[in-house]
Amino acid sequence: MTTLESAPPLDEFDVTNIVQRDRVHGSVYTSDEIFRREMDTIFKTGWVYVAHESEVSERGDYLTRMIGYDPVVVVRGKDGVVRVVLNRCTHRANKLCNAEKGNANSFRCPYHGWTFNNTGALQGVPMREGYGEAFNEIRSELGLAQAPRVDSYGGFIFASLAAEGISLREHLGNATHAIDRLLNLSPNRQIDLRANWMKHLHHANWKMVVENNVDGYHALFTHASVYDAIKPAKVSHVPTKVDVLVRDLGNGHSEIDYSDEYRKLDEEFVWYGRIPRAKLASYVDALEKAYGPEQAHDALVVGPPHTLIWPNLFLAEMNVMFVEPQAPDRTIAYTTAVLIPGQDELNERTLRRSEGAMGPAGFLIADDGEIGMRNQAGLAAELPEWLVLARGVENDITDDSGIINRDKSAETPQRGFYAQWAAVVGGGART
Repeated sequence: MTTLESAPPLDEFDVTNIVQRDRVHGSVYTSDEIFRREMDTIFKTGWVYVAHESEVSERGDYLTRMIGYDPVVVVRGKDGVVRVVLNRCTHRANKLCNAEKGNANSFRCPYHGWTFNNTGALQGVPMREGYGEAFNEIRSELGLAQAPRVDSYGGFIFASLAAEGISLREHLGNATHAIDRLLNLSPNRQIDLRANWMKHLHHANWKMVVENNVDGYHALFTHASVYDAIKPAKVSHVPTKVDVLVRDLGNGHSEIDYSDEYRKLDEEFVWYGRIPRAKLASYVDALEKAYGPEQAHDALVVGPPHTLIWPNLFLAEMNVMFVEPQAPDRTIAYTTAVLIPGQDELNERTLRRSEGAMGPAGFLIADDGEIGMRNQAGLAAELPEWLVLARGVENDITDDSGIINRDKSAETPQRGFYAQWAAVVGGGART
């Protein structure tokens, strides 16, 4: 990991020099100083997605993840509580757990053998007598450090390393509708994210990776080969030919929303390759039994969301992605398929579709990775200094759901993203 200098104090950092209403300065993608500041503000103080409840469904289940610079373990303890503990032995700072996932009653440090139970408490110290009687007085203080705030919505677990701040519901705001939209496709309103995560290294800044996911302008060009090879497309990707809008949901969340176009077509599974419902009869039947024919039909017409949840989670229709920033020009994107419990036939198709779009030879993510790398390479040329985000700015409309633009190619999501970025990195937002 790149060694970075400390970011300047808040009162010395004028964010308006680098982020304005309709443009951002190139340094927001390249500066070591700004990257460190992001880690210290966005990722150190706010809510960050860390895991899904299905991944830690049993007592003892754990995952290793990152929150900014901080390695953490997401673990369901023997008491059934999900905790996010710092992945650091309290003795001499050795990284405690190296496996990506597993099930354990305890974690044993490989350096000196200190052992912690899966609630984070210090359980065993080899040759404890060497510390003397005074050790007993501080032993209770030597448990694993924990994220002070952990909460979930719809099975998605978020954590904050700051003791105080807004609630998760306040953070999610209007974005809860996207999680609900995904859960509406499950007869029991549960999903399963245990199909394992595909990892893609992007030689690009983390913000390029996430903001691209809600960019409705690039598809005709970046993904031209996909639309030439796969026909028919779910809908036209020419913005003037479809009733598709982009939306700034507030708090940095944003989306591309196809629901108006889908409801106009009133066809089920347009978003899923237009598969006839007869081929997924058991799934459709389960959905109708759970919600009734009318609500089930609407869910199958509208389909899943295409929504970015600030700062690191993307609900990519029947895939979920989260990103791990590693350096100004290095990001790991983790992607997995959304499975519906008990729907094996549907899940098998979803896995194959996920591999085709997001796998190692996937159509979509390879294109986006290449574009991100080219963007980052282009930033080595420091002129012009600014990147333009003005598309559609005069046609933005505010409604109850946020700021919308009925031109799918408008850069409304990017403007919303950087408004939140400026507020948090500049020190003016509650997180």
